[in-house]
Amino acid sequence: MKHRPPALLGALLLSAGLVACSSSGDGSNAGGPTVLDVWLMRDSVSEAFQQEFEAGFEKAHPEIDVRIQIQEWEGIGEKVTAALASNDAPDVIEVGNTQVAQYARSGGLTDFTGKVDDLGGESWLDGLAEPGAWEGKQYGIPYYAANRVVIYRTDLFREAGIDAAAIKTRDQWLAATEKLDKGGVQGIYLPGQNWFALAGFVWDEGGDLAVREDGRWKGGLDSPEAVRAMEFYKRLQALGKGPK
Repeated sequence: MKHRPPALLGALLLSAGLVACSSSGDGSNAGGPTVLDVWLMRDSVSEAFQQEFEAGFEKAHPEIDVRIQIQEWEGIGEKVTAALASNDAPDVIEVGNTQVAQYARSGGLTDFTGKVDDLGGESWLDGLAEPGAWEGKQYGIPYYAANRVVIYRTDLFREAGIDAAAIKTRDQWLAATEKLDKGGVQGIYLPGQNWFALAGFVWDEGGDLAVREDGRWKGGLDSPEAVRAMEFYKRLQALGKGPK
């Protein structure tokens, strides 16, 4: 199976960036250090790393008081949207790679295009910087990326005589799934509306979920590449007992 470059972030890659909010207050603190409110997501970094970073940053910048708030994933989209529309938004927020365009379009983020070099942009991986850009402007700074983990029953593979490491093509994947899908055992569970998985297949075929033509976006799921991806997804999903 081919892998999508990290810039396009399919089902196998999780990426996050840091963005600055343009609607925040002035950060004043009654003559004391400037307060920098930061929203980070639950479990995105360890508590030890967070404390080390905060202490190190404040030591290097004694005029700034960093105040980190840990946010829960559930309902975060609505919470960020509401914060950006208010006059009391945090100064920096951690966002997923798919969210930058939405928030930038609303006018809630700071344009860092002219500051990329000062922020070490020459060392950024293109695939991680791209999701932080929208319409040629840079709003997000790469924060981290991580591969998803594949979990499978090694004992069932072993009993079926299948070497998981030897599966390199889609046909081999289908054949192995069919072999495992017997005797009341489900070879794979793939929910019917799993967009993360489907998007990976679309990109793998060379298609995209949407394309830009003459300055406007249009859906790309009717392209030959997307149709091929959906046909494969249908075959794979049919081998499990997930909702059709």
